[in-house]
Amino acid sequence: MNGLIVFNNANDVVYQRFNKTLQNHLLDKAIDHGLLPEDFAKDTCGPKVDQNVLVQLFSPIINSQRIMHCQFDNCYSSIQCEEDLNLVFGEVLGYQFISMAQEKLELMQRKMGVVMALAKHLYGPNLFASDVQEELFSKCMECYEDEIRDSDLILQVEALPRLLINAELRRAVKGSLDRALDCLRDGGHMKCHALMFVGVKFLAVNSSKSALPLSPSDLLFLALLIRALQRDSRGLNKTMAIFLQGIAQDPQSGCVPCIAHLNKLNKGVVLIQLVEYAPLSVASSLYDTFFVLQKIVSIQMQGDAEALRPTYESLETFVRQSLDALKKAKLKGDDVESSMKKFSAKWENLKKMYNEFLKSYERDLIVRIESNIPSFLEDLKLLFTLSCCDSSAVNFQQLPEVASVVEGKLLEFSEFLAVKAERNVTIEAYLEDFPGLIHFIYINRSSGLMISPDLKTSNPLIPTEKLFDMLEFSRRHLKKGHSSMMWKDKSFNYAYFLWFEDQSTGSSRSIDLEQHLNLPSANSTNSFKPNFEPGLLAGDYYQLLTEICFPKTPVHKIKCYELFLVHLGLVTATCAVEHARRLVATIADVVGDDTF
Repeated sequence: MNGLIVFNNANDVVYQRFNKTLQNHLLDKAIDHGLLPEDFAKDTCGPKVDQNVLVQLFSPIINSQRIMHCQFDNCYSSIQCEEDLNLVFGEVLGYQFISMAQEKLELMQRKMGVVMALAKHLYGPNLFASDVQEELFSKCMECYEDEIRDSDLILQVEALPRLLINAELRRAVKGSLDRALDCLRDGGHMKCHALMFVGVKFLAVNSSKSALPLSPSDLLFLALLIRALQRDSRGLNKTMAIFLQGIAQDPQSGCVPCIAHLNKLNKGVVLIQLVEYAPLSVASSLYDTFFVLQKIVSIQMQGDAEALRPTYESLETFVRQSLDALKKAKLKGDDVESSMKKFSAKWENLKKMYNEFLKSYERDLIVRIESNIPSFLEDLKLLFTLSCCDSSAVNFQQLPEVASVVEGKLLEFSEFLAVKAERNVTIEAYLEDFPGLIHFIYINRSSGLMISPDLKTSNPLIPTEKLFDMLEFSRRHLKKGHSSMMWKDKSFNYAYFLWFEDQSTGSSRSIDLEQHLNLPSANSTNSFKPNFEPGLLAGDYYQLLTEICFPKTPVHKIKCYELFLVHLGLVTATCAVEHARRLVATIADVVGDDTF
């Protein structure tokens, strides 16, 4: 049994997806509770369950979840049911996500984080407002669930394998991407990116100077998008709207509206052209307004009068920034101007009520505020849609022509790239220098890239299930503050290392993770307890870890690395540590820091 259901603020179902087993299980429960007649024919139900039935079945859980949140600020994270069915909960902007499956809770919690990240990448803050995006969301989610245990480990590790090529070929690839950016600039697109993949392996990215840099989670999302669309028989040549995250240290990050044009070129080469089409200052300020508005709604539900004032001040700041950004952007259109006026008028009304409440703290005023917020939220959504989601005035017709230009420049070496992608890194190349080593995964978490032998082409000495167990074991202990560990089973010796490097000094930085990962205490103001599993898509766990461990150092100055090693069981711990040190140095010499 496997499925996902999403409820909005009004407890209405806005999205549902169940496999046949879970759908039949829910229909049986509905019949048992008298919600459907006993002679109901389940085969005639179609792909979806009646929304009224789902509301009746799940309303006790949803209402309980909201009560736990507003009265105790302590929501359910998961529920274990009969028949080994587990429920995992998530929340984004007041939308309640419920994932159901007969799987381990850790895996389901990781998947829940990815599902919510996909929703934000595909919808922005206006969740489940587009049927086109809903179809794309379903495809990406199905791809992730079907391929998370694929033998290439990409979605399991949440890092992109870097395709290793020589310097001359790198220059040729860069030249083709530079040509793509030149064509886009000639067409009036000043903020754009051009990315190239070969199969599932990342090759290169070029960006215009004025474009917001891509984050590792953006790259991973684009890789997942490629894989999801390649499963479609209609092909990969598509254009769509997406919302990228951008690097966290930029004040305009979080919501970057882009048009993505994907083309499958000769010999499996994939070109992605990204064009930023909306004013970032408008998009980022409106995006922040959505989240602060949801926060103030939660605080009002909890009745926390002390926390209300600073949250209201934050809301006032972001609304003012949004209106200022809209005025400076000078967006054309009567609809935008009309929407701005309505939004501004309703904000002035809300602002007056908040100011009165903060003077008297009368309960009646909060009731009036709560009754006006839904209308204000709808105007906020409309304003975001008109100002940040309408790309009709932008000319994107040249994007297929740019892809043809790039394909022409790649003709000479596209076949070599395809062959190289099939045998990128093999363990055989390391056996002589590292006897007993049978697999490794070396990840630069700051870039989201990894170097690892291809399991499909390497000597299959280790079952992929062993690698999955190794990753799960290391993540479980990483959350406890263990950055270095070794363990063994009957056949293999495993090792895991996480460390940081200071780019300003070129030295490694050791840190006591337990000091930061323990539960909050009276003496621990920097405790680190994220609400998602270690990874990139659900939230950049490693960036947050870097920020909390090095609060006085800029994030871009510190790089985070992970190394997984698998040796034959006879290899000693001392030898494994020596191999780890030499392997990192060897890869640095061969690959170079500029490409990894």
